[in-house]
Amino acid sequence: MSEYITIETRPTGDADSLEIITNQPLTEEEAEIYRNFDEGDVGSPIAQMLFNGVAGIAALTITEHSLLVTREPDTPWEAIVDEVRDALRDFFL
Repeated sequence: MSEYITIETRPTGDADSLEIITNQPLTEEEAEIYRNFDEGDVGSPIAQMLFNGVAGIAALTITEHSLLVTREPDTPWEAIVDEVRDALRDFFL
């Protein structure tokens, strides 16, 4: 496992969705799709950690090295990205 975690963001064309790419493997399975908090709350450990630890996530898709995050309306991306970065760092390191 890497001693550090990097993240990069990419716009999706939808103002309420953002792709977050990381150097850490997030899942070995096919894409994990969580349409709301209730699904994420009983999902994989990463999904549970993100839904419970990052305010403003409405939906989440997890692939091998990326997260497709859909935010709650009026939640600033800066806050979500910073919290996701911190949560992933705590999870992996």
